[in-house]
Amino acid sequence: MTRAEHEDLWGHLTTFIASATVGLVIFNFFRIIGLHHASLSETQQQPVSIADLPLQLLLETRVCGSPAVDAYAHVNVSCIVQSPTARWYRQYTAAGGSYHDLVVHIEPQADYDGVAVKWGINHKRETAQECAKACWKHRPGQVDGAFRDLPCNAFTFCGAEACFEPDKHKHTRGDCWLKFTEAPASPEVNMRGRRPDAVLARHPAAPIKSQWVSGVLLPPGVQLRNGSWSPRYYW
Repeated sequence: MTRAEHEDLWGHLTTFIASATVGLVIFNFFRIIGLHHASLSETQQQPVSIADLPLQLLLETRVCGSPAVDAYAHVNVSCIVQSPTARWYRQYTAAGGSYHDLVVHIEPQADYDGVAVKWGINHKRETAQECAKACWKHRPGQVDGAFRDLPCNAFTFCGAEACFEPDKHKHTRGDCWLKFTEAPASPEVNMRGRRPDAVLARHPAAPIKSQWVSGVLLPPGVQLRNGSWSPRYYW
């Protein structure tokens, strides 16, 4: 075999190997896509029930966004009412669960966000613990309004002579706000401890630290996480 014939044979062999490699890659690519599609089809045919999610994860899950994102102007009420959190509380009571078995978690110098199921101004309680009991006792349908079908799973209590909020209302000692929040195990926090310098600069009359006390009601075994800042934190 001449040198030219040898080089020609080697060229054909190299081309064959390259073509075979590309073909194998394409075959595997479509095989993976096919398997993924089959997997998706099975998932779509067998939707995951909220009962199948770990309870800790379910009560850390927020699907409706932050109510405070535009100063509560466009709260998606239907989404919140049908949220995994709201459905779990409804299923819990429908199955005979008692609110008094839910564990109260209280954090001083904090204000947890949520939609008000009971307006706090002039809804007075002596202590944060008494405010927690009011949340325990609240039931959907007791108060008219957009959020009447929601349970209470969070609360905020004013324990000072006056409690600062960046709004037009006066908040005074004993105000007890009953709230519903998605993801109560990881709540959105409006205030916690010392206020940001930018907030103090905008509100020079505000005290350096928050006077509010907040809490949530969680099933036994579910831990309260640190949460995240709500848009209201920067007001």
